[in-house]
Amino acid sequence: MADNPSKNEQSATEEKQSGDELAQLREILFGQSNRAFRADLDNLESRINDNFSKLNKQLDEQFKEIRKSIDTQIRDLSNRLESANDANSNVQNQLLSTTEKLQSELEIAETTAKNDNDALEAHVVKELESLESLVSKRHSELLERLQQVTSELSETKTDRKTLANLLSTMASNLATDQ
Repeated sequence: MADNPSKNEQSATEEKQSGDELAQLREILFGQSNRAFRADLDNLESRINDNFSKLNKQLDEQFKEIRKSIDTQIRDLSNRLESANDANSNVQNQLLSTTEKLQSELEIAETTAKNDNDALEAHVVKELESLESLVSKRHSELLERLQQVTSELSETKTDRKTLANLLSTMASNLATDQ
């Protein structure tokens, strides 16, 4: 078994030597182009990383500007909305005030109109009673006068001309009284 480990060591050493030789061959054949390729790859990776970081910075700045713009617009819209709400509240308060004022004025006008109507009705009733009384009085006076004239006529004979004048005067008096 001691031979086994030494064979393994020997094979490992041979593999290492062949791997070193292979690495040397690779270095000889591809070393320069491999180093140039790795340098180009590292350079490309570095440029890509720079471009990504620049792009990230640009995107961050653009997002910040967009956020600022959105925040400004939201503040402006909020201010406008508050202003519109305040204006709406003021208009509503004014409308309520005007409505209450108009209602009280309407109630006052209704009360005044009712009082005026009652006073006018009382005045008209009083005038009608006065006119009725006057008409009754005139009617009585006329009947009395007619009775008097009738009795005078029946007691005395009056000529037709005087009688015509008397009746004409009475008719005109009746016409003017009405």
